[in-house]
Amino acid sequence: MLKKITKKIGSIPSSLAASISDQLHERYYTSQHKTIPSSVKLEDIIIFLRHSGVKLGDTLLVHSSWKNLNSGFFSAVDLINSLIDYLGNNGTLAMPAFPPPSMQIPGVVFDTNRTPSGGGLLSEVFRRYPGVLRSINLNHSVCAIGPNAVFLTEAHHMSETSWDKYSPYYRLREIDNSWIVGLGVGHRLKIATALHCVESTLWKENNYFKKLFTKEINYTYKRPDGILGKHSFKHRSGEIYTPKIAKYFSHKELNEITSS
Repeated sequence: MLKKITKKIGSIPSSLAASISDQLHERYYTSQHKTIPSSVKLEDIIIFLRHSGVKLGDTLLVHSSWKNLNSGFFSAVDLINSLIDYLGNNGTLAMPAFPPPSMQIPGVVFDTNRTPSGGGLLSEVFRRYPGVLRSINLNHSVCAIGPNAVFLTEAHHMSETSWDKYSPYYRLREIDNSWIVGLGVGHRLKIATALHCVESTLWKENNYFKKLFTKEINYTYKRPDGILGKHSFKHRSGEIYTPKIAKYFSHKELNEITSS
């Protein structure tokens, strides 16, 4: 009987598994103080960064949901300017800039300058921000500005998966005082793309992770200078329920604050 139940659970379509995961997360890990429009102000975000230990000169990768951040007290450009000012001239700001899923198909052309970000309004505004660099990766491109921007973005088109040693997510671990911050994305690691670095590092030697990377996608990319190139990567499939991972983090590693 147990084997039959296990088999039935394992056969749940990934789209349904994703929906169930989102509903569980929304039910159990959404702040009671959440309002739309939000009540958050720029100073609340800066206080959060300071309280978390983010300092002048640090490197910061920001995941965001503008729907949950938008309060009418500041614009996307205001927030980007505020984050850059907070980090200072020696600091680096980065954000995911992956194309919309509808564009992540074999044979598509990834234009570094023109392909939009599917990571939300803030990331799209940041992609267009003067001086920002963008990594070449159809699946999980990243944009960055600051002294570490080149190091973070320069080799992503060499990745076998989107989060391996050539990716900006993995390279964060090689930078002292680097941080991953979620603004408006929910509690308990609702958005934590860097968790896939573990899978990407171990997928060849771990049978479970190997099952996540079975599909290969080939595409053409266009660099800012107009030169074309080709890249192939292992596309990740399957869902991940992050609260199960979040519970293993200490308060120093996972710091969450709600603006009320």
